[in-house]
Amino acid sequence: MQPNRRYWLITGLLLTVLISACKKKDQAAGPQAPPINDSIYSVFKDIYLWTDVIPDAATFKPDNYPTVDSMFNALIHIKKNNTNGDNLDRYSFLDNGTTSRALQGGMLGDMGFEVGYQTDTTLYVIYVYPGSPADKAGIKRGWQLTSVNGVTRFLVGRATDNMLNAAFGSSGATWIFRKPDNSTQTISLSPANYKLNPVLYANTFNFNGTKVGYFVFNNFVALADVKPTFDSLFTTYEQAGVTRLIIDLRYNGGGLLETAEYLANKLAPASLNNSTMYTQSFNNNVNTNNYSPLFRGMKAVPYNPGYFWTDIFRQEATTYKTTNFKKDGALALTNLSFLVTGNTVSASELLYNVLKPSMQPHLIGRTTYGKPVGFINITFAQYDMYAVCFQIFNSAGEGSYFNGIPPTIDTKDDYTTNWGNLNDPLLRTALTDMGIPASQMGRMAAPLNNTNRLAIPHPNNRFQGMIQTRR
Repeated sequence: MQPNRRYWLITGLLLTVLISACKKKDQAAGPQAPPINDSIYSVFKDIYLWTDVIPDAATFKPDNYPTVDSMFNALIHIKKNNTNGDNLDRYSFLDNGTTSRALQGGMLGDMGFEVGYQTDTTLYVIYVYPGSPADKAGIKRGWQLTSVNGVTRFLVGRATDNMLNAAFGSSGATWIFRKPDNSTQTISLSPANYKLNPVLYANTFNFNGTKVGYFVFNNFVALADVKPTFDSLFTTYEQAGVTRLIIDLRYNGGGLLETAEYLANKLAPASLNNSTMYTQSFNNNVNTNNYSPLFRGMKAVPYNPGYFWTDIFRQEATTYKTTNFKKDGALALTNLSFLVTGNTVSASELLYNVLKPSMQPHLIGRTTYGKPVGFINITFAQYDMYAVCFQIFNSAGEGSYFNGIPPTIDTKDDYTTNWGNLNDPLLRTALTDMGIPASQMGRMAAPLNNTNRLAIPHPNNRFQGMIQTRR
């Protein structure tokens, strides 16, 4: 009998709490298990997508590194980008289980909002999670942050980064905001647990009878956690006669692959049924089932302890090598656009890429992050290892966008407008691109000063990955 297949995670720059340092329970069997540096190195070399560039143990000497983190960091800096000579692996990491808990359990324990630089000296709220402390306090996207614990001067750089990360990570902080009407509000917030709802906004626009659906999706969490929301949303779009759809993924770092597949099947035309959605590519060790003795003896704890990890990889490289479309629902789209930025990663990019050959969706915004690869996370002692082990290609064989996917229309983001506001340049550009006349969207407000240097939102230590997880 085969183990139940539960698609893991496919992800990139993600939740504010996802990446910390790292810790979990050694699966190397028996008292003769090698030291953890050796264990991680050995399995890394077995499954790493670019294993051909990794030296053998005698050359690399994993036990010469004083910490697991320093050893792992050295490993992932070996593979270079052929285009520019930079490190190609911007993705692999070690984690303490936070990533899996947040995406699969859907629980967060933070303040629930994030800020970014509109200019080098101004900070704005870029999103708020529903049900979070920030949401309950009434904070909205587009509010300007003017003070954090008494600090009123901000400048792109390490000092402000450290101050913001300390405030977000504290047991409580006081924030002062300027609202769009120029009034100010002082709010004290403390972290709290809340259920993650990644659908930040949804609406159906009616432009003289033309129905355009629009929703903001921030994380590809486990399908069970978001499916009821999406089922209801897509039913609403079908009943309203929506034929044009805009999906806002501008800060979506990715998540579970099962959720990306679900959305692709909702969006795809019925004519794609049983045709290829994507294929997975692994290294030659995985393709030929050729592993070290250590990895052969490791059971797939905690995902399916009745099976070995080699069973999981074997199935991925054979049974699940190709995934086909299975149309779900009656939505029939004539236009599909995604709003994207450099913070659009992994599952977000995959969703566009698998629909590209048949639907030619448009990308509005900026070049995406560039992550066509992913992980199957494996536990060692206190560590979860996320080492790049597979690459995904669409039905046309496209899947090497390591430098990002360029937009159809290049448009700057603007943190000063709330979701659904027709002055939002990305949303307005997408609507115009779909043929909605400017006269039906109202007058465009004059944009605020923008240095065209919109910083990566805080914190900078965000999850980057495309992961497959099993139960």
